[in-house]
Amino acid sequence: MFFSCVSRYFIVIDDIWDMQTWEIINCAFVDSHLESTLIITTRIVDVAKNVGGIYHMEPLSDDYSKMLFDTRTYGSEGPAEVTTKILKKCGGVPLAIITIASLFVGKHSEDWSKVYNTIGFVHQGNDNVNNTKKILSFSYYDLSFDLKTCLLYLSMFPEDSFIDKNSLIWLWVSEGFVPDSEVGENNFNKLVNKSMIEWMEPKEYWVAGFLGGYGRHQSRNGCRVHDMVLDLIRTISSDVNFVTVPEIEQHGTSSAGKQNNRVRRLALHGGSVEHISSIEIEHVRSFIATSCSDSRIFPLWGFKVLRVLVMQSCEFPEDCSLEHLGKLVHLRYLLLANTCNILPEGIGHDLKFLEVLDLRRGLRSDLPPSVGELRNLRCLQTDMHTKMKGEIGKLTSLEELQLYKVNKCPNFWTDVGNLIKLRVLEIHFKRMDETTGNALLKSLCKLCKIQSLKVVGEGRHENKYLVLKDSSLESMAPSPKLCLLSLEGMLVPTMPSWINYLHVPLLYHLCLKVQVVEARGIQLLGKLPLLINLILEIEDK
Repeated sequence: MFFSCVSRYFIVIDDIWDMQTWEIINCAFVDSHLESTLIITTRIVDVAKNVGGIYHMEPLSDDYSKMLFDTRTYGSEGPAEVTTKILKKCGGVPLAIITIASLFVGKHSEDWSKVYNTIGFVHQGNDNVNNTKKILSFSYYDLSFDLKTCLLYLSMFPEDSFIDKNSLIWLWVSEGFVPDSEVGENNFNKLVNKSMIEWMEPKEYWVAGFLGGYGRHQSRNGCRVHDMVLDLIRTISSDVNFVTVPEIEQHGTSSAGKQNNRVRRLALHGGSVEHISSIEIEHVRSFIATSCSDSRIFPLWGFKVLRVLVMQSCEFPEDCSLEHLGKLVHLRYLLLANTCNILPEGIGHDLKFLEVLDLRRGLRSDLPPSVGELRNLRCLQTDMHTKMKGEIGKLTSLEELQLYKVNKCPNFWTDVGNLIKLRVLEIHFKRMDETTGNALLKSLCKLCKIQSLKVVGEGRHENKYLVLKDSSLESMAPSPKLCLLSLEGMLVPTMPSWINYLHVPLLYHLCLKVQVVEARGIQLLGKLPLLINLILEIEDK
C-alpha cells in the first residue's frame, strides 16, 4: 500500500459522521510510520472518543472573529453596531463567520442593516445563506425522528437563554416525545454529542436562566441553542406548524399555523397577551410565556387540550390566583418561575393527569392539601417559600421530589418510604429529634432506585447536628446508579460499608458527618473512580 511505502505523512480527514466510516478508512493506516500524523474532524463526540485523543475546538474570541470577518469582506466596512450583531450571531464559529461575511462583500455601508436581516434564513434566494442552511440542515436531517422532535421543541425558548436540562427532559416526557426521563436524558446527551445544542455548566448561566430561573445558587446543568441552529429549527417548526412564536413570525416568517390560526404549541417571549388575541388557542398543547404582562386577563379558560403550561417572570398581582387552572384537565406539566401566585385549593382534585409540578421561585404560599391527591405526579419541586400542607403517602408515582420545611408535612418521615420510585430526593428540615431521624433513615432504606439523595438540616450552620445512634443507614441498599449522597445537619455513627467502588461506582458527590471513621473507609473512598466532591466531617470530641 502507498502509506506503507512512504516514510512519513501528515493527513487530515474532515467530517467523519459514524464509526463504520472510520473503521473502513483506518484499515489503510494499520502499518503506518510511527512519526506520521493523522487528524480527523467530527461533530460526533462518540466517534472522537473511539478514534483517539480529543481536541475540543474553542470558539474564536471577539478579536479573532472580527479579524476573520474583515479578511473575508475584503476591506468592506459597515456600521460598528451591525458588525457586532453579526459576530454575535455567529458565536465564534469560523464557518458561520466566513459564510455570512460573503453577504457583505461590495455592499455600501448603508445597506448592511438590510443585509443583516437576511441572516435568519428568511430570503431563500440568497446562495450564501442557503449554503449555511444546507450545512446545518444536513446535521438536522441526520437525526432520528425522536431526536428531531426533541430538537424542534427548543424553538419554544428565547434566543440565548439557558435551558435547564432536567426541566427540558420533563417537558419532553409531558409532551409524549419520550416515554420517561431516562430516555429523555439519552436524547439530551445525543443532541449534545451531535453538536446540535451546546452543553453549559452551572457557572456559565447564573445571570440568565430559563426553565429554572435566575441566580448564582443554581447547581444544575443545561444547554443553549446556537443562534444559527435556532434560526433553522424555528424555520422548520414554522413550516410544519410545530411551534408558533408570534413575535418572530410577525417579522415575515410564514407558517402553516399562521395561515390557518390553528396553533399546536405557542410561545410568548415578553410583552402583552394581546399577541394571541387573533390565534385560535383551543388546539394548543404547550404554552410557554416569558416576561409577559396583562396577566390579570390571562385566558387559561380558552385552552382545551393543554398539556404543558410554563409561566416565567409573568406579572401576577399577589392576590391573583389561577382561578381557571382547574379547567385544564389534560395538563401534564405546570411550571411557575419568578411568578408569585396562589394555587387553587382544588388543584389535586381537578388535574388528575398532572405529572410535573415545578414551583421553584414561583409560589410564596402553602401548597394546597389536595396536591397530595395527585397520584400521577412524577416530579414535585418547591423552594424555601413554600411548604406542603398535605400528606405525600399517595404520591407513589413520584420520581423526583424537592421539598422544604418538611416538618410541616404530616407523616412525612414515614410516608416518604412509600415512594419507592424516587430517583431524586432533596428535603430540608428545621428541627428533628432522634426518633424522627431514625424513622427517616428507615424510610430512606426502602428507596432502592435512588440516584441523588440530599437531606439538609438548617441547624448545621450553628453546629447543631441531629445525632443518630441507630445504624439503619448501614442496612440501606442503594441503587448502583447512586451518584450523589449528602446528609447535611445529621451525624451518623460511621460511614456505611456500602460506600465503595463495587456498590456505588458512579458516586461523584459525598457529604457526611460521622462520629468515627476508619482507615479502611478512607481507602475505599480513594478507590471511587468518579468521586469529585468529598466533604467528610468527623465529630470533634
